[in-house]
Amino acid sequence: MRSAASRVAAAAILAGMPDQPRLVVALDGPGSSGKSSVGAAAALELGYRFMDTGLLYRAATWLAGRRGIETDDVSGLVELVREVELGPDGQGRLARVLVDGIDETDDVHTEEVDRRVSAYSRVPELRAALLERQRSIADGGRIIVAGRDIGTVVLPHADLKIFLSASAEERARRRAEERGLDPAGPEGEAILAELRRRDDLDSTRAVAPLRPADDARILVTDGNRFEQTVAMVTDAIRAAETERPATADAPEPFESHIAWWMMLLARAVRVVLSAFVRLRVEGDLATIPRTGPVILASNHASNADPVVLGALLTLSLGRRMHWLAKKEIFDWPIIGWMARNGGIHPVDRSTADVEAYRTARRILDEGQVLFVFPEGTRSADGRLQPARDGVAMLALRTGAPIVPIGIAGSDRVWPRGQKLPRPGGRVTVSLGPPFSLADEVPAGLRGREAKSAATKGLMRRIAALLPARQRGVYG
Repeated sequence: MRSAASRVAAAAILAGMPDQPRLVVALDGPGSSGKSSVGAAAALELGYRFMDTGLLYRAATWLAGRRGIETDDVSGLVELVREVELGPDGQGRLARVLVDGIDETDDVHTEEVDRRVSAYSRVPELRAALLERQRSIADGGRIIVAGRDIGTVVLPHADLKIFLSASAEERARRRAEERGLDPAGPEGEAILAELRRRDDLDSTRAVAPLRPADDARILVTDGNRFEQTVAMVTDAIRAAETERPATADAPEPFESHIAWWMMLLARAVRVVLSAFVRLRVEGDLATIPRTGPVILASNHASNADPVVLGALLTLSLGRRMHWLAKKEIFDWPIIGWMARNGGIHPVDRSTADVEAYRTARRILDEGQVLFVFPEGTRSADGRLQPARDGVAMLALRTGAPIVPIGIAGSDRVWPRGQKLPRPGGRVTVSLGPPFSLADEVPAGLRGREAKSAATKGLMRRIAALLPARQRGVYG
């Protein structure tokens, strides 16, 4: 979950500007290109939040050094991530490093950390552990996020991507002058050599190499005064805000009524199902909330699941359901049209789809019904497989109640790899009572541990609705 400090800072800033565009700005560039100082100044001028992702890497690097954890101790590095928090500095910038509640900001800005941070940032598992933290902080928009792979990896769907470019010589001169050193002296030459080495490491690493995003706006800053570069960035952001006015941040509400053709289709599917399978419903459909946000979460054992559950619940609820589904179905004839007009929203399963998360969040914020398969994909053998934490994150952040659903027998009616379903089988849909996922998190847990506990709590409730053979890893 987002840290309390981050939530307070975001709420304080966003609450006062409801009519302004809430852009997410990715600010990239090589070491000492001015990303942090320029981004912070631009954010302050525009009333944006600001986060330097490099600060998280510095914090992890410093803490690893303090604990004696080397780059080959992957599990040890990942474990460190939950101990590091970014706190606000009173001006919207998340610029304070907190470890166990103690401010360690000064200690992460040392030459020793400068030398070690690139090596640690090349560890894929550490990058993955920090990635989710960075994305969660960017939630809500109106933020400038600075780093070295923001537009390409961290926030590929950012509203505006800026890449600050400057020669190694220019960047070395700036850093030397900041430290009161002679750029042409031995210490200045050492800074230049270190920047070149770091550039080479960052641009050639296998994971998220340093490069501008294809749609980034590149700003060359050689010879600029600091104020000139800040003006270039703020001008670019203001131009993007003009292109995307405030109304763009309040898109048309999602459809809440059920179209006549959807009701007709649901009735037709129910008739066909009754001819092919024996459908049984256990649990009280009336307990599903008829108003307000709600998440319906089910196991996914067969291609038959969305068909059976869609037909059953569309007729029973009287509320339109919104689903997340792989983007490929939108390319299918007829099915694609029905998906686009039937409350189905695309997900790119080849990457962490931030836009899909935002869509799901907005569905719940509008008080509507979201149907999800927490496992993320269909089970290969009908048994529950490890679930992803995305549903838990949504439920914990929105407070939406969850209705657990178990669908049993669909994997035998329509097994994976079989083109058509087998007639004559039995499918049982079992519904549990609505509950708050926050109740599944033990007191004192936070961050990744809290989401993991919430996910396990949800999946255990789903498992309890299934026969023993389908409970899988949650048996």
